[in-house]
Amino acid sequence: MNIFSTRFSLAGIAESIDAQSRREHAEVVAWRRHMHRHPELSFKEVDTANFLERELAAIDGLEVSRPTPTSLLARLAGGRKGRTLAMRADIDALPLQDQKSCDYASGNPNVMHACGHDGHAAMLLGSARILAGLRSQVPGEVRFFFQHAEEQHPGGAQQMVDAGVIKGVDQVISAHVLSTLDTGSIAVLDGPALASSDRFVLRVRGRGGHAANPDRSIDPIMIGAQIVCNLQAVVSRNADPHEAVILSVTRFDGGTAFNVIPDTVELWGSVRCFNERVRELVPALVERIANGVAGAHGASCDLDYIRGYSPVVNDPAVAERMRAVVEQGIATAALQPIRPLPNSEDFSAFLKHAPGVYVFIGARSAAKGIVHPHHHPHFDFDEDALLHGVQLFANAPFHLNA
Repeated sequence: MNIFSTRFSLAGIAESIDAQSRREHAEVVAWRRHMHRHPELSFKEVDTANFLERELAAIDGLEVSRPTPTSLLARLAGGRKGRTLAMRADIDALPLQDQKSCDYASGNPNVMHACGHDGHAAMLLGSARILAGLRSQVPGEVRFFFQHAEEQHPGGAQQMVDAGVIKGVDQVISAHVLSTLDTGSIAVLDGPALASSDRFVLRVRGRGGHAANPDRSIDPIMIGAQIVCNLQAVVSRNADPHEAVILSVTRFDGGTAFNVIPDTVELWGSVRCFNERVRELVPALVERIANGVAGAHGASCDLDYIRGYSPVVNDPAVAERMRAVVEQGIATAALQPIRPLPNSEDFSAFLKHAPGVYVFIGARSAAKGIVHPHHHPHFDFDEDALLHGVQLFANAPFHLNA
């Protein structure tokens, strides 16, 4: 097949997907709203998984299974030779009270889809139906991952990897609606897209005493305050200035009375990096600085460093093909350059086994009053973005698997 017939074929596929996605948009919206009304927390997505399984089972040509109790894998064998592409959507919600006034607001107290995962699942479900209808023309195999527990470490992605869903996959993609990007804009970065997310607990042990006699104590509050300030040297004096490191102390806990110096204080913190090599350096730096400051004042400290999700790093070759998906397959959307985001998520677990890309889909609309950030009690997203997500996933196999 020469380049002209390839372009014609892709153009025809894109037109077919565009028409079908518009016909089914109302149902995709209905799926999203159903899940929004019935959100479930990480590792507890029982009803969500059952709902998705019923909808997937109604689509001819899909082989549906449960890799874990609350996740789903649907497999579609295409009618043409090609590679294997996995496409992933997360399905869990957050422990947050929905404060929106709309008919699809959460009906579960203190549980809310405040990050758009309901939309991701609806997008992927819509694309599965479209691709099943185009099965004879689909190259290779397409696997649809409906992943549980993205919001809670250790995360559902690693559990799905351990269950074997990624075996034989040549490429893997995912997408996330973005509340800071206007509807109609799509961002596909090369290299780092999201940061790692690690946590630490640092306990400073001094010697307590009366506040009137600080000279007779070893004040862990004063020492802890110095540690907080000195930890910023990890960023400013120990990391390559071209490599972003974010270190935030988020809790300082100690003391029980106005006139008592405590024995111990506890500091909590968060560390985010875009580079795995830099990430590996941080724990030793935190420990060295904390021990140095504490030791200088006769105190001691111990560090618990908890590894979280790794950075999400897009493969440039896959990213280039995904930009072609946007340019050639989504007539009403345009590529928008953005910087990597310091947020994190567990899609990185899949990327350790197959090259892939994480795409951002604009879902903000000031005209509709849809402006609240993710994880906000009034969060919502422009449902026109669902159309772009369905088209993105549905066009992807024709560009990535052929």
